[in-house]
Amino acid sequence: MHLAIAVTNNMVAEHFGHAQKFVIFHIEHAKVVGKEELINPPHQKNFLPGFLKESKVDILIAGGIGSMAVEGLEANQIKVYCGVSGNVDEIINSYLGGKLISSNEVCVENHSHNH
Repeated sequence: MHLAIAVTNNMVAEHFGHAQKFVIFHIEHAKVVGKEELINPPHQKNFLPGFLKESKVDILIAGGIGSMAVEGLEANQIKVYCGVSGNVDEIINSYLGGKLISSNEVCVENHSHNH
């Protein structure tokens, strides 16, 4: 399984589309067996769901995220945890421990990105 976290400054990015990068954890039997980083390409509407699917991502963890992005990710069979905040290491450990909770709240599409 491949789990991606939208990251800015080693913290879960406040907004999915504006993350500096995606840290992708390769997980087998509830343990991290590999890790890679993908720089977030310049913003293109509806691009990231397919980009992450091409990187074999199964799960995405982000802070704020719009409903169109969630729909695009789910259409690519990527499960979304949103409304998450914290340090990347804490978040992956929380996920592996079965303690990560998604708020399931999405951002309004035309917001100012000043979370």
